[in-house]
Amino acid sequence: MVFEKVKEIIVDTISCDEDQVKLEANLKEDLGIDSLDATELSMALEEEYGITIEMEELQGFVTVQNIVDFITEKTA
Repeated sequence: MVFEKVKEIIVDTISCDEDQVKLEANLKEDLGIDSLDATELSMALEEEYGITIEMEELQGFVTVQNIVDFITEKTA
């Protein structure tokens, strides 16, 4: 399942508590992701899924659900 892998990558990348990572979690407000974290997360996702995430797309990610939807669409 895409969410489980994305959750694992988020936890590994930003060192947050696994329980915080829910589909509805806001990346900035709930998980405390800053621009450096976002860049590192983007690189980890690109490597894992063999995709490219443009800066405009990255800036559009507000929740974990946005990331899961994006990856699902890109890898379908």
